[in-house]
Amino acid sequence: MIRIVIVDDQPLVREGLASLLDMEEDVEVVATGANGQEALQLIQQHQPDAVLMDIRMPVMSGTAAAQAIRAGGGPPVILLTTFEEEEDMVAGIQAGAAGFLFKNAEIEEIYSALVEVVGGGRVIHPRVTLALAEALSAPRLPAPEVLTERELEVLKAVASGMGNKLIARKLGISEGTVKTHMSSVLSKLGAANRTDAVRVAWELKLLE
Repeated sequence: MIRIVIVDDQPLVREGLASLLDMEEDVEVVATGANGQEALQLIQQHQPDAVLMDIRMPVMSGTAAAQAIRAGGGPPVILLTTFEEEEDMVAGIQAGAAGFLFKNAEIEEIYSALVEVVGGGRVIHPRVTLALAEALSAPRLPAPEVLTERELEVLKAVASGMGNKLIARKLGISEGTVKTHMSSVLSKLGAANRTDAVRVAWELKLLE
């Protein structure tokens, strides 16, 4: 069972997300809050497995709360936003968020992201990855080994924001096979993680 806290300053948004996610058999929404400060309090009270949080909120922003949660060794945070401001994207990732998605994401995508971050992974929307790469002015790496057709399919799915479970379902393979392909992709691209792999792939025009 994945126990989560949902934080958003718009009641309709947080209650809507809570209702939809509560329909998942292995998800329990243990509490909801309206700002980052409440998020910190709710985490202490309920000890959730993950936090789904808006990035722009009064009193304390999602970015500030994510940074405090990370510093305190708290649960992984997935930030949600309706905006595409590069500054917000970069700040959210640098604050230590394990995930960054847009609020128009399908509930299945959000669920998949929760499963991924609770398992120790990261789920970053490709638009956020590109913004971060540009902000850091990352150098172009040498050409990698050629990816297989299946590896490229998995990488494209990752770039679209999918987690392992969703990728496995889409490609008709097991989650273990997805992880094996992704491990090979990381090795061939010389990437540190999934986010870095997408960045490198875009630089090398593998995803165009």
